[in-house]
Amino acid sequence: MKFRVLREKATAFFGLCALSISVSAAEGVPAKRTTPDREKIDVGKAVEIVYPEGETVEWYGYKRHNFVLDGHKGFIVEPRNPAPGLPWCWCLQWPEAFVPRTPALKLLERGFHHVHLDVFESKLNPDGVKTLEKFYALLQTMHFHKKAALIGMSYGGLFSLRWAAEHPETVGAIYLDAPVCDLGFCCNRDLSNSTRENLSGWEKSAGTLAAAYATTPEKLSGHKLSPLNNVQPIADAKIPVLAVRNGQDRTVPPETNLDVWVERFRAAGGFVTVIRRDFYGHHPHGMDDPQMLVDFILRHYPAF
Repeated sequence: MKFRVLREKATAFFGLCALSISVSAAEGVPAKRTTPDREKIDVGKAVEIVYPEGETVEWYGYKRHNFVLDGHKGFIVEPRNPAPGLPWCWCLQWPEAFVPRTPALKLLERGFHHVHLDVFESKLNPDGVKTLEKFYALLQTMHFHKKAALIGMSYGGLFSLRWAAEHPETVGAIYLDAPVCDLGFCCNRDLSNSTRENLSGWEKSAGTLAAAYATTPEKLSGHKLSPLNNVQPIADAKIPVLAVRNGQDRTVPPETNLDVWVERFRAAGGFVTVIRRDFYGHHPHGMDDPQMLVDFILRHYPAF
């Protein structure tokens, strides 16, 4: 298979690493997705948005509505001028991390709501999915668009891919950044892929993941719910994916996570654009100028 490759290079000195970004997508992918079930947003009638009860705080110059749903803390950030159809982006995990580098603030400027519900302890096992289903149902009662733009950084990548595989009809586009794609990514750690100080932490994390999915650490990578083993629903739904690959990432090595997922996703008929940052580690997520990430979402978000 041939791919178009665009390269953008920048070099810095004294504490700033060299950056090489390559963006690749399957040849022939249209600039804007057009699918038979593409929705048309009704712009003729405004709706009143009633936010969940809770405190309202300031968040990067916007109103953030904090609330609790079934014991889980969540928030909805309100744009100054909500766009017709109420589009929204959903940060599945680490919603306070590197915010100005992510698409969140620029999408708020464009009228998107920005949301999060904390289900980290579940590791998005089936019970965690049920909790997010309640959250999604709440947003639908508020007349939000039926499809979200997912933001998946690190563990949030695992959660984004888990949700998209379970409910592809609710997803318009996915942005992944150094994503966990292998449910067993904590396993098989030694001094070749971890520091001595972190080995015990990896072992504990593997046990936590195994308990969440009612299995053993040895069986996590082969689990049917691991994103590596469940690409078909996302591919069949033709959900466009943008993924950032950090070449020096030893926390979530792309060789056993994103690279494998991309290969299997493309083999299943899916379309994914990969941004390569060969000299970056796991952090920082996002980009100095996240406009490229924002443009991808705006280009592919249904009827927007």
